Amino acid sequence: MTRMRSLADLPIASKLTLLATTASAIALLVSSAAFITYDRATFDESTLRRVSAEAAIVAANSATAIVSHDPDAARQTLAALVAEHDVTAAALYTIDNDAFAHYPPGASPEAAPPRATSDTWSGHAFEGGRLIVHRRVEFEGAPVGTLVIRYELAERWQRLRGYLATVAAVSLAALLTALLAGRLAGRAIAGPILALASTARAVSERSDFSVRAVSRGRDEVGVLVATFNEMLSGLQRRDADLHRVQAELERRVEERTGLLRDAEEANRMKDQFLATLSHELRTPLNAIVGWTALLMQGNLAPDAVARAVAVIDRNARAQTKLIEDVLDVSRIVSGKLRLNVRALDLASVVKAAAESVNHAAGAKRIRMKLLLEAGTGHVSGDPDRLQQVVWNLLSNAIKFTSAGGTVTARVEQSEDNVTLVVRDDGAGISPEFLPHVFERFRQADASTTRAHGGLGLGLSIVRHLVELHGGTVRVESEGPGRGSTFTVALPFIAEAAALPPGAGTRLLAGVPDLHGLYVLVVDDEVDGRSFVETALAGHGAEVKGVGSAEDAMAAVIGRVPDAIVCDIEMPGRDGLQLIRDIRSLPAPRGRIPATALTAHVGPEDRVRSLVAGYQVHLGKPVDPFELAAVVARLARAAAEPQPG
Repeated sequence: MTRMRSLADLPIASKLTLLATTASAIALLVSSAAFITYDRATFDESTLRRVSAEAAIVAANSATAIVSHDPDAARQTLAALVAEHDVTAAALYTIDNDAFAHYPPGASPEAAPPRATSDTWSGHAFEGGRLIVHRRVEFEGAPVGTLVIRYELAERWQRLRGYLATVAAVSLAALLTALLAGRLAGRAIAGPILALASTARAVSERSDFSVRAVSRGRDEVGVLVATFNEMLSGLQRRDADLHRVQAELERRVEERTGLLRDAEEANRMKDQFLATLSHELRTPLNAIVGWTALLMQGNLAPDAVARAVAVIDRNARAQTKLIEDVLDVSRIVSGKLRLNVRALDLASVVKAAAESVNHAAGAKRIRMKLLLEAGTGHVSGDPDRLQQVVWNLLSNAIKFTSAGGTVTARVEQSEDNVTLVVRDDGAGISPEFLPHVFERFRQADASTTRAHGGLGLGLSIVRHLVELHGGTVRVESEGPGRGSTFTVALPFIAEAAALPPGAGTRLLAGVPDLHGLYVLVVDDEVDGRSFVETALAGHGAEVKGVGSAEDAMAAVIGRVPDAIVCDIEMPGRDGLQLIRDIRSLPAPRGRIPATALTAHVGPEDRVRSLVAGYQVHLGKPVDPFELAAVVARLARAAAEPQPG
C-alpha cells in the first residue's frame, strides 16, 4: 500500500516519464530476447547443415578405407576436416564400434568423440558448447561403420557477447530518449494544469479575485480555464458589491449602532458565498451531462434553457456525425459500401448540400457563393453519397475559414467530365501536409492545443466515395493563410433524367402541407413514436399512434389512413410482416401508401422494405421536414387516378 500511495502522489510529469521509460525498457528487453533467440537458432541450424554436409562427404570417402581395412587412407580422409577450424576431433568406428581412425593426427584415442550406438549412427546432439554429429558410413548400401565429429561452438558465444553489448548500448540510448520524451510530454500536459492550480491557490490564499488564469489552448484544460475566469469575474463583481454594501453598513453603524448586526450578517453571507464558490471551482464540468442535469431540475430561466438545448443539440449532432463517419469508414474498409446509382444533375446535389450548411456559414458570417447552372453537369451516381461528398467539402471549407470569409462552389462541364470546385480563403494547407490530406486519421494539427476538432475522416470518405463513382479528387493550396481549393471530377453522361423524388436530397421549395390527411404511426418505442406524431401534426396532419403490429391492424380495419409510417424492428410481429398483412387486404386498405422508418439503413435493409411492400425506406434519425415531404408525396400519388 505504501508503494501504491507513493506512485499516486507523484507529479503528472513524473508519471508520464516513468510510463515512457518503463514501456521502452520492456519493449527493448522483449525484442532483444526474441532477436538473440532467433539468431542463436539460425546460427545453430546453419552450423548443423554445414557440419552435416561435411560429415556426409567424409563418410562417403571413408567407406572404401573401412572395407579394405586401410586406416592410413581413413586418416587422410579425416585430415580434410582441417578446413573446418572449429572441428576439434573426429573418429571413424567400424560396424562393431571398434576405433578405426581419429582426427587430429597425434591426438590420444581418449580425446576422440565417443563411440556411436545403433541409435546414434546418424544424428546430432548439442552438448554444452559443442555439436556432436554422427554419420553412418555405408558401402554399396550396407552399413560398415560410423563417423563422429565434434564441433566447438565458440563463435556462438562470441556472437552472443557482441549482441549483448549492442543491446546494452541501444537500451541505454533508448531509455535516455524515452526519459527526455517523457519529461517533454509531461511538461506540455501538466504545465497548463499546474498553472491553473497555482492561480486557484493564489485566489484562495489572498482572496484576490482580479487574478486571471492564462489560457494556452482550446482543449479541455482551455475550457476549464475559461470557465474558471468567468467564475472569478462574477465573484469579483459580487465581492465589489458586497464591499459597497459593507461600507454602507459601516457608515450607518457610525450613525446608528443598531445597524451593526446587519453588517455582521452581510459578512457572514459573504464568507458563505466564498466557501460555496471555492467548492464549485473544484467540481469538473461536462457540457452535455451538466446541462442535462440542470434541465432536469426545471428551474432554469428561459434564456438559460435555450442555451442548454443549443449546447446539447450541438454536441449530439457532432456525435452523430462522428458515428456516421466511423461507420462509413468501416463499410469502406470492409468493401460493404454500396451505391444506388442513377442519372442526376450535380448542380442540384450541390444546391441541396449548400442548403444544409447555410446555418453554419451564417453563424461565422461566411459568404457562400454558388456558381451553378441548372440542367448542366449530368452524372451517373448515388445522390445521397454525392451530397455527402459536397457536404463534407463545404463543411470543411467553413470550418477552416475565418469569420467574414468566402466559400465558393462552382460546377463546370467539359467534354468528358463534370467538375465541382470548392474554394475558400481560409487557413490554407502547408506544403508538408498537402500530400496527406485525404489519408484516414490524418490532421494537420494533432496536438492537444489544436484549434479544430474531428477524427480526420471526412476527406478520406470524400476520396473513397468519389473514386467509387469513377472520379478523382485533388486539393491545391498556396500555403498557410492562402486558402484551399478542392476539385472533384466525375464522368459526364450525355443523357440524364431529372433527380427522382426521394433520392435523398432535401426538398428546397415549399413547405409540406398535410392538412386533411389521416396518418397512422406505428412504433413500439414511445419517444420515437411521439416525435413522429408531433412532426406530422405540426404540418397539419391528423395522427394516430400505436405501439404494435396488432394495434396497427385493428386501426387499419377501423379506419383507412391516408398514409402509414411504420418502424421495422418491433416485438412479436415486425414491420415487414405487418406491411405484408396489410397488402393482403382488399382495396382500399391493401393499397395504403406506407413509409418504413427504421434504424436499419443498409442497402440490403432498403431492398427488404421495398420488396415487403413499402414505397419509401427512411433511416433514423430523420429530418422532420423530409418525413413530412415524403408523407405528402405518397398521399398525393395515391390520390391520383390509377391507370386502367
